[in-house]
Amino acid sequence: MTITESTARTIPPFPFPTAHTPTLSYWQASNRGPSSLWNHGRGDPLPSSADFVIVGAGVAGASLAYFLTREGGAGAGKSVVVLDAADVGSGASGRNGGHVAPYSWRGLDYLTRSFADSGAGLSEADALEVIFSEYDNLQLVKEIVKTEGLDVHLKEVTRVEVVRTEEGAARNKDLKEQFDAAHARSRHAGREVAWDLVDDAEAARKLSRVRDALAANKIPAASNHPHRLTTALLRLALESSHSSAAFFSWTPVLSLSQEAGQWTLDCGARGRISAPNVILCTNGYTRHLFPDDLAQGKGIAKFVTPYRGNAALITPPAAYSGAGALGNTLGLERGAYICPTDSGLVIGAHNSALTWDKPANWADIYGVENDGVVPDKFRAWLANHCRDVFTGWDEGPREGLAQVWTGIMGASADMLPLIGPVPDKPGLWTAVGFHGHGMSRILLCSRALERQLRTGEWDERLPRVFETTAARLEKVRHAADDRPWLG
Repeated sequence: MTITESTARTIPPFPFPTAHTPTLSYWQASNRGPSSLWNHGRGDPLPSSADFVIVGAGVAGASLAYFLTREGGAGAGKSVVVLDAADVGSGASGRNGGHVAPYSWRGLDYLTRSFADSGAGLSEADALEVIFSEYDNLQLVKEIVKTEGLDVHLKEVTRVEVVRTEEGAARNKDLKEQFDAAHARSRHAGREVAWDLVDDAEAARKLSRVRDALAANKIPAASNHPHRLTTALLRLALESSHSSAAFFSWTPVLSLSQEAGQWTLDCGARGRISAPNVILCTNGYTRHLFPDDLAQGKGIAKFVTPYRGNAALITPPAAYSGAGALGNTLGLERGAYICPTDSGLVIGAHNSALTWDKPANWADIYGVENDGVVPDKFRAWLANHCRDVFTGWDEGPREGLAQVWTGIMGASADMLPLIGPVPDKPGLWTAVGFHGHGMSRILLCSRALERQLRTGEWDERLPRVFETTAARLEKVRHAADDRPWLG
């Protein structure tokens, strides 16, 4: 069986090797030392076989390699090979906003909204499972960083969700009431929720320093250096004494084929490698490994669609430096998400804010794979955003926009990731479709996927609605190609 031929419609060109030079994020630029794994394995010969091959060296691939190579893991005593078309953390994992930020009660909105109305279409009970799993993921990230002694700039912070419209404030209160009632009658009823609603506008403005804040939600979260985290997890896998692990950068997988219980990966000039188990951690680029489905508009190739995100590093003015520096991470309604670092503020544009403010339409965002350019209108929005929203933000010379970049994420048709074996393709697995919210889900997903690879059973600590199933994939067969499942 092969999945390399296309049959029906014109498909986008294969994205690797890129015809452009990718933009460089702050995270990538600030992790270039000898322990960074840049160009690791680039000139090494590719082995002809392995027990496990992971495609993609972002945080999903790196964390899965980490879990596979622990004592007693599925990869113990076996060979684990990680491939990436470019470098470690070269995709969205090295280009994100730096948050590990679970959703609050506001997550109920998109989780329970119908699929026909661009929501996840979950029951109330399943929505709560997703919300609480994100807090489990946060605890898992903190636990691993502490246990392994990782220097990844992890900070426990409060995420402040800033509500800026009357409509949003009313909806926020309704969702909190809905969540509180659902929580009280759920299996999580005894579980403490350390969330606070600040519904006084003056208090919300004082907390957030956002001039038009009407309310705010205070949520336990974390910030981190995502490129350092990705690199550290992959390095732990490579150094494991329990498995034989290897990483090959600049090794794009051009196609997959299966024969006699083995998957063979064609890596072009780098060679070919076979394995009984191949795990795709390719997120926004996954569709190119299913060209038949992409040509016919079905399956995983239609379920996970690439889309553009843009972010920037902002050098703050004096009023927002030193003792005046922001201590919390922020997420603004119709605005940006903002993560303080020692070098300034990393801000990312919520795509819904870009379309609301009209510098962009969905065609500028959805289906885009080019991370080599930041459109001028996006650059201008990012450059102006802090002065537009914060009180007392007066930039002097060489303050303000310092760096800007693009990242390509994977939009999921139902806003939830695809985790587990691919239906009707034994030995092929996915951990994709993180929908711009991967840092709040990926490590929990990787831990669960390792258990399933080891035992053949679903890890019930992970919401069952994340499972890659034929029923989920079938939902998109007749959906519009250009439906922006981005919330």
